[in-house]
Amino acid sequence: MSLPKDSLKCIQDAWYKLLVDFRAWYMPETILTNEWKKRDIGIAIKSCPSRMMDDSEAMLAEYRKNQNADVVAGATAFMPIMLTATAAIDQPPDTMQLIPMPYFVPILIGDKQVRIRLIAKTVRAQIAFFATNSHDAKSVCDQFCTYVQDETKRRFAVPFDMGMGHIQKSTFTLVENQLFPSPVPSEAINLSIFTVDAQLIGYAPQIIGLGGPFDNDTGNGYNPDGSAVETPINDSVVVQADQFADDGHTRVLADRDTGEITVERIND
Repeated sequence: MSLPKDSLKCIQDAWYKLLVDFRAWYMPETILTNEWKKRDIGIAIKSCPSRMMDDSEAMLAEYRKNQNADVVAGATAFMPIMLTATAAIDQPPDTMQLIPMPYFVPILIGDKQVRIRLIAKTVRAQIAFFATNSHDAKSVCDQFCTYVQDETKRRFAVPFDMGMGHIQKSTFTLVENQLFPSPVPSEAINLSIFTVDAQLIGYAPQIIGLGGPFDNDTGNGYNPDGSAVETPINDSVVVQADQFADDGHTRVLADRDTGEITVERIND
């Protein structure tokens, strides 16, 4: 049985698709940025390992090494180029942003009754744009900052792989309200680098009852000592669950027909 894609990989894939959508939205201002916009996506936007976060020149070196492996020996990788890295943040989101839902809520997925809980996640995302001049690099980063000021762009769906062929979508939000391009000093000749940092927050769903590789036999919770509790799911399905806090509460709604989960923050 194949394992489902891990939650961070699902978020990274959705972030990359957001960058692809940005490139389609972007309005070129120069010949070089117009070429970048029209270039094949595989040599226009590349993902880098999370360990290279904040080391833009290491990102570029890794990109050039990999890119040149597919072309004539010694050839120079295409410029300009957008590179991105993402990494999970150890500290969970502030409860003013997201309150985790650690208890299972019964819902219907198709004709199957399952249970879902939500884990609050924060992922740091960084883009670095490299060009032969500062105008091109800043142009792209300036427009990206404008792009994510649109609420319909800063909120995007992450399709989480739950296993057994089921994808559960959850909305993530780019939470920075004052994004700005940051120039990166470089000793390289004819190279300008600008970066933009952001945080992506949202809920990663966990579902039991689908019969996936991580399901336990009972799929309904745990005793205080860590052993599984066998509590069969009955015919009733919860369509609303609330978690209260001092500053308000979180309401989770489950669509009885589609199984889609909606999370609302309610300030009482």
